[in-house]
Amino acid sequence: MATALLEKQDTQGGKGDTESTQDHWTVEAYYEAFHAGAFQDPKRLELIHGKIIRKMPQDPSHTFLRRRLATRLRSVVGPALLVMEENPLRLALDGEPVPDVLVVTGAEKDYERRHPTQADAVLVVEVSNTTADYDLSEKALLYAQAGITDYWVVLVKEKVLAVHHEPSPEGYKEVIRLSGEDTLSLPTMPEAAWTVNALLGEEG
Repeated sequence: MATALLEKQDTQGGKGDTESTQDHWTVEAYYEAFHAGAFQDPKRLELIHGKIIRKMPQDPSHTFLRRRLATRLRSVVGPALLVMEENPLRLALDGEPVPDVLVVTGAEKDYERRHPTQADAVLVVEVSNTTADYDLSEKALLYAQAGITDYWVVLVKEKVLAVHHEPSPEGYKEVIRLSGEDTLSLPTMPEAAWTVNALLGEEG
């Protein structure tokens, strides 16, 4: 997802500005500021390594691919898995990204009073049309350090899927770029496979 670092003055658009000069945010402080009305358009924010990031507007191609991927994944998951779109994912003390698509264990009722955590996540997907470098570096490091076992980045302009495996504190040890008729599957369901073209709507 396209992102940009939130300028400090942007946190002053609500009811208070007590958190506006904070350099490193914990999730707890982030939510305290949120409930105090300190952010403009809080639905467009996420927390990455203690930094508040503004998610950029989605162009039609981004929205199309996010919905298409979610639809494809929902078509194969059973009752034990849930596919979410643009849902917060609670990671560590200073991370709460909002991935484009998220596959977690459990049912909707399980997340009535909490956001999913890394313990729930089966697959995280980001659709990247303007910030590939960020999604492949800073965000990939966040997910790897949290132990997310499978992370996909859709590189829209290249029509490529960068598939990340084997998380470690230093990042993912394996990154495979797939395109065209290369196949991939949901980590927990290897029997349900798609080509990259089929996932991205490039058939025929």
